[in-house]
Amino acid sequence: MMSAEKAPLFEISLNDLASYLEIPVSELREDLKEKYSYNSTSISLPPEIVRQIFSKRGIVYPKKVISVQMLKGGVAKTTTVLNIGLRAAMYGARVLFIDLDQQANLTYSLGVESEDLPVWLDIVEKKHTVEQCVISLESHVDLIPSNLNNSVLDRVLLNSNRNWAQAIQAPLNIIKNNYDLILIDTAPALSATNTAVTVASEIVLLPLNPDKFSWLGLQKNLQELEEIKKDFGLNFATQILLTKFDAREKFSHEILQKCSQHYGSNLISSYIRTSSEVKNTIRTQKTLFHGRSTAKDDYDLVTREIMGLNQKSQDKGELNELTR
Repeated sequence: MMSAEKAPLFEISLNDLASYLEIPVSELREDLKEKYSYNSTSISLPPEIVRQIFSKRGIVYPKKVISVQMLKGGVAKTTTVLNIGLRAAMYGARVLFIDLDQQANLTYSLGVESEDLPVWLDIVEKKHTVEQCVISLESHVDLIPSNLNNSVLDRVLLNSNRNWAQAIQAPLNIIKNNYDLILIDTAPALSATNTAVTVASEIVLLPLNPDKFSWLGLQKNLQELEEIKKDFGLNFATQILLTKFDAREKFSHEILQKCSQHYGSNLISSYIRTSSEVKNTIRTQKTLFHGRSTAKDDYDLVTREIMGLNQKSQDKGELNELTR
């Protein structure tokens, strides 16, 4: 059972929201009472209240479908999906997580462990509709889970007589208007499934570890994405997120410099510093955002950038610096 002193999983702390809005916590509490009739003494706010605050301040949520992909494993792909989605929900966005990795780490990290729930394979095989596969986690957060059944999804797609490239996009079109942000976690592979995911994506986000094999994987991924663009006439954006950055290590700086030189326009302005706290977010149903850590600050900035909420930070030059 969660301690009463901690904020619920999808709620933002008053301190964090006041910091984003650049007002004192006392002023935020007064606004909540006077403008929103919210008199709770809680240390956090539910997403629906944050959404009201943003709406009155003219802050909008751009609708986006983002897949997180990388040929190489161990690059914090699932961790990135989880923390961007959690933070976006805390900022009031309506979020849908889709887990297409048969290892189901995203599903487990969100507290769903049943192996009997329908997954995307069931949608493709017409056993369930996409609506029937959606699990509501909170009022603003839904999940389409995964399990080992998705391990045969690639084979089923390739053996299908239907247009397998639309196997993600077509069902997603039925429900996508219900959400501001749809995040798709994928297996580390070049596959028919990931091609179908790419067809459905508006942004493909590529997490990159500062190591040689990740760099080679990034180049192979980018080549594959360019071929998919040409083959299917697509216009999705590709973004690169540097993860596990360690300012003490020379190679971290070398990879960052290489990314800036070769893929500067695709590189997310912020990067994720290495942190022991990140490991605690998978399979523990914990969140970075209820404590203090470098990873919390980094994923907050990345989420703002992706959601278009970080203009204040950019204006003030508060993006990550190499010396941090």
